[in-house]
Amino acid sequence: MIKVVYITKKGEKIANQIKDVLDYFYYDNKVEHIRNFKINGDEDGFIFIMATGIVLRKFLDKIKDDKFKDPFIIVCSENKELIPLLSNHLGGGNYFSKLIANYINGRVVFTTATDVNGKIGIDELSKMLFLEIPKRKHILEINKKILEEDVSLTLPKHWKIKNLNGYKINYHDSYEVVVNDSIRLKPLKIAVGIGARRGVERYKVYWAVKKALFLRNIPIWRVDAFATVEDKKNEKGILETVNRFKKPLFIFKREEINEVYKKVNLEKSEFVYKNLGVYGVSEPTSILAVKKLTNKDFDDIKLILKKFKKDGVTTAIAVETIG
Repeated sequence: MIKVVYITKKGEKIANQIKDVLDYFYYDNKVEHIRNFKINGDEDGFIFIMATGIVLRKFLDKIKDDKFKDPFIIVCSENKELIPLLSNHLGGGNYFSKLIANYINGRVVFTTATDVNGKIGIDELSKMLFLEIPKRKHILEINKKILEEDVSLTLPKHWKIKNLNGYKINYHDSYEVVVNDSIRLKPLKIAVGIGARRGVERYKVYWAVKKALFLRNIPIWRVDAFATVEDKKNEKGILETVNRFKKPLFIFKREEINEVYKKVNLEKSEFVYKNLGVYGVSEPTSILAVKKLTNKDFDDIKLILKKFKKDGVTTAIAVETIG
C-alpha cells in the first residue's frame, strides 16, 4: 500500500493525479488528508504533498528504521517537484518519483550523489534487475567508486542490456551478475501466471503478458517461467505465446493451486471456482512457479503484480524474495 497525503485543496488535486498514475500501474494506494493520516507500519511507501520540513519533523522518525527495509518517502511540492527522501534505491523512491513525474508533468529533484551525477548505484541496479540485495559494505564501495570511474558489470549472455551509465558491460555463460569483478549477485526468479477464457486468441494472450510486464517494468528476457492450471494445458493461445517467448510453461493441478489459497491471502473468485474448481489461476500459479524454481517457502515469494485482466486473459507476476 502506498499512501498519498495532502493538506491543501491544490495538494488534493495533485494527490488525485498521482492516484490516477498508481491506479493505472496497479499499485495499491490510498489518498488521505493529513488529519486522517496514520502510519500502520506495513506501507510500501509514502508520498507527502506538503513542505519537506513537516515531513522531517512530524513523520520521518516514525517511518525510518532500516535502510534495507524502509518504505520510500517522496515529498511533492505544489509545483509538482518530487523529492525522493528515503529508501530511494532499494525501496523504489527514485522509481516512483520518475514514474509519477512523467505522467503528471512534474520534475524530480535528486539529492543522492549517484543520482545527481547520472550514475546507477549498485543498490539501484539490484532493484532494477531484480537481484539479491548487495551487502552494505559493497553498496558503499561501489557507489563511491562509480562516481570516479566506470565499474565492470558482467551479465548473463541472454540479458539484452547494452548501456548502463557508470558501468562497462560484459557477458558470460553463468546465471549471475558480477560487479567490479568480485561482487556476485544472484538474479531473483520471476514467474508469470496466466489464466484465460476457452479458445482465447494468441494475440490477446501475447499483449496481456506484454502489458503486465510493462506495468512492472520487466523485460521479457528477465522472466524465468510461465505457469497455468491443468485445464489450460492445451490452450493454443497460451501455448503459442509462451513458445514465442521461448520460456518454460509449468502446469499445476487444481489440488496444488487450492493449497496456495490455504497458505497465502489471495482474492478468491467464486465464479472461477464454479467453472474450474479453483479460486483463481494467474496469482497462485505464478507463486507456485517461483516455488518450483527456488524451492522457497510461500513466505519468501512475493506477488508484485496482482491479477491483471485484459481481453479475456488474466496475468499475475511473482518473484522470490531474499531475507
